[in-house]
Amino acid sequence: MGALRLLIFGTRGNWVRLAGIVAGVAIGVLLALLLVAGANALETRDIRSSWLQPAVNELSTATTDDTIAARSDDIFVGEKIDRLDIAAPAHAGAVLPDMEAPTPGTFMASPALTEIITGAPAAQLQERYGEQVGIIPESLLASPDSLVVVVGGTPEEVSALSSAGVVDSLDRRAYGGNQNYQTLALVGALAILIPAFLLVAVSTTLGSAARAERWQTLRTIGASRKLVQRVALAEAAGTAILGAALGVGGFFALRPLLAFLPVAGERLVANDLAVSSTVIVIVTVAVVIGAVLAGARSSRRTGSSATSQTVFEETPSFARVIPLLAGLGLFLLVNSFAGQIPVPLAVPIVASFALIAIGLLIAGPYFTWLTGTWFARLAQTGSAVIASRRIVRTPRAGFRSVAGLVAATFVITVFAFSSSAGVSARAFISDPLLPQDAIAANVSRGADIAASSVENHLSGVSGITSVHFTYTNGEGVYIAGDDAQILTSDAFAGDIGELVGGIYSLTPSGPALLETTVSSLDGMRISDIVVRTDGRASSIEETRTALLTLEGVDHSAGVWTRAEVVAEPDTDLATQFTEIGRLAIVIVTLLAAAALAMATIAALYERKRTFSSLHLLGMPRNTLTKVVAWETLVPLLSILAPTVILGWFTAYMLITNLSERSLSWPDSLLVVALAATGLMVAASVVLAARVGNAITRSPESTRRE
Repeated sequence: MGALRLLIFGTRGNWVRLAGIVAGVAIGVLLALLLVAGANALETRDIRSSWLQPAVNELSTATTDDTIAARSDDIFVGEKIDRLDIAAPAHAGAVLPDMEAPTPGTFMASPALTEIITGAPAAQLQERYGEQVGIIPESLLASPDSLVVVVGGTPEEVSALSSAGVVDSLDRRAYGGNQNYQTLALVGALAILIPAFLLVAVSTTLGSAARAERWQTLRTIGASRKLVQRVALAEAAGTAILGAALGVGGFFALRPLLAFLPVAGERLVANDLAVSSTVIVIVTVAVVIGAVLAGARSSRRTGSSATSQTVFEETPSFARVIPLLAGLGLFLLVNSFAGQIPVPLAVPIVASFALIAIGLLIAGPYFTWLTGTWFARLAQTGSAVIASRRIVRTPRAGFRSVAGLVAATFVITVFAFSSSAGVSARAFISDPLLPQDAIAANVSRGADIAASSVENHLSGVSGITSVHFTYTNGEGVYIAGDDAQILTSDAFAGDIGELVGGIYSLTPSGPALLETTVSSLDGMRISDIVVRTDGRASSIEETRTALLTLEGVDHSAGVWTRAEVVAEPDTDLATQFTEIGRLAIVIVTLLAAAALAMATIAALYERKRTFSSLHLLGMPRNTLTKVVAWETLVPLLSILAPTVILGWFTAYMLITNLSERSLSWPDSLLVVALAATGLMVAASVVLAARVGNAITRSPESTRRE
């Protein structure tokens, strides 16, 4: 009870400090649990809807007992629809999970799509699919917002689609069974956990630092070391348990709200945001044990007098850089010998990332000491001298103040550059062939379709102003000069044009058409159908429906405007991971702000006696602000540039080793996040200076000195 009373009764500042420790631990635990819940939700929803991407074999292996399926994308007024065409004989071995496959001419739709179909004219949407015979259960959908349709067809109809294949398996696998995305998910989770647990560590450090002098005073007036240790452990355990409990409670309170967070345009399912009791217990116990160990370590280092303070640290050696170099070397080995590694590629890649991320924190004090030594030689003002001496003598403590910010900058850079690997609309800046009011469809290779039949089929569609065709001889795709002039507003003057980048002009730059030596289009088959409309959304959707129901059109290739193709060029998973990466940038930036403020204030508490003495000797108020600014900026600048470079290198290695993509300019959020980092540093300096002035001028500190 004596230890408990010593812990509970104290000054107002003591209560504020304890509240800060509890808040820091609570935020760290809350974010860790939200991260685990989010990862579980993403994996669960991908597993639940993975049947939409069945594993298929070549059509040449098909028999009458096989199910044939074709996966494609559709669109309605800017909303993307997942479509699965299926031909499943009654005695087929592979069927859809938990529901019967629709028969030819019928379809089943998700609840969200059913609502849209009900509210839209049939000619604009429903006629694309046939007669609705059921609703897809929500247990098979990624989200309540998912727009999914399963369309029944004959084996001949489905086999004619370019994406068709014989269904081999409908096994449910996370991220479609894509090991590369699973690896990226693991790396992303690890990347956010590092700054989250740094915040918890900094919070417990704040408690140990602020209590050090009180423990020394207790020792001076005769308290035993055992009693001091009991006080330290009681405070560490009590604040950690309370903070962890608040974090767990906050998680359960915020979980329903997190379900409204859209990922790839679709809400999460609240029940998917589950964290097992085992994980909650592990996180809570780990935080409490870490806090208790920190408190025990601090109490053991408490001296026998109130004046004893540790003012020197062992000079860090180059050995601290070895883990970082090991991570870089392992990444280079993976990049050079990826095909010869005997273990799954995820193992060395995750290990490389962990070594670089953790190695950066281990090497930080060494870089801080190097920069501090250089800074000490240049320091001339009193504030610079005080700051430089502290940085050189205690480089680990100096770097600890900015460690969270360094980790956050590294993670933000990795996410920002990785997000740039997706195909973006800016990659297609060529002169387009299609005007904004035009929509195009691709004709199946084996289809024998005549222009007159197409025009007859479209004659009853309102809003169509003209119909045009492209032709192919198997080597290139061509368009008649008259049609090209209408589509390009007379920008093309040749007799026959050859398409560059296909019907949608998907090339980085250059013209949409080139003049060709082909003298005639006679004997060539129709390759694409281009329809100009009056530009109204209803006209475009009605035209799209008419083209999708035209025999010979490959609807698995989609019927699109150029703007729709350019706006949605990437895969669902890539888009999902890009959005998650942007969200992670925001989360990590907030974590960095909290960690920086806590660490800076903790550093002030560690030297409360020093600053109080300087204050009594006449140190001006603004000198403390300058000291805090130097002690924050010097360690940060010592490693900021290497951190950004390492972040780019890590993103490059992750993307190039796990895909055939390449990096481009980083996501715009990187600039915003780095600017926010600069503001956080300034705000942290101002906040710490105000707290420091309050500490040094407190009656308690003055009486003690």
